[in-house]
Amino acid sequence: MSEPVDSAPADKPLAGKTALVTEAHTGIGKKIAKTLAAQGAQVVVHNPHIPEWAADVVKEITSAGGAALALAADVADRAEYQELVEVVLEDCGRWDLLVHTAAVPEAVPFTQVSADAFDTGFAATVRGVFHGMQLAAQHLAEGGRIVTVCDSPNPGGAVYDATRGAVEQLGQAVAPDFVPRRITVNTISHGVGTTDNAELETAIAAMNPAEPAAVVAYLAGEAASTVTAQAIRLGGAAQAPR
Repeated sequence: MSEPVDSAPADKPLAGKTALVTEAHTGIGKKIAKTLAAQGAQVVVHNPHIPEWAADVVKEITSAGGAALALAADVADRAEYQELVEVVLEDCGRWDLLVHTAAVPEAVPFTQVSADAFDTGFAATVRGVFHGMQLAAQHLAEGGRIVTVCDSPNPGGAVYDATRGAVEQLGQAVAPDFVPRRITVNTISHGVGTTDNAELETAIAAMNPAEPAAVVAYLAGEAASTVTAQAIRLGGAAQAPR
């Protein structure tokens, strides 16, 4: 297991840590990768075999003074995900933060969703998160973080909404398994909910605007070391564990 990271400077609170961000070649994954890099983390820019886009993100991060590398894998394929993690550990020496953003939202009426599209949606989202959490249980450093970020719901996105609900429930269900190693497990999505975690609500309320990348950065920090098993809804507050 990796040695604990020494105290980081205030302007780089994630210095010495390694973050793996899935689907970081585009969209919210890209923004999260850049945000974590700006806070000092070495970021692994995962991409589903789209090297050109990932190379552009790495260039943006390194040009701004950050550290990043691009790695490709199909996270729905356990063997590919396992190989990805092995390379992260070999090249970076440690793994502290997993941010999972992969999803395949559909935009067709529910009655027209094919069985193949249903399977693809769950494979890309739920199966990928499942693989990532199991691998994190084996390899993530003590005191690490697992955050799953769900995209905004779309009209005609019934299957994607179902996968979002599945990963929220999965995160809340497995969070206790990670407590002995001080690893937190949280999910960020859109919607309205309530929570009994006053510190979390206060921290999110102070963000203007409260957006996924900022919340991920907060969860990655020491201030959120006891925030776990939360389904954080950015349209409101957070949904308390059931």
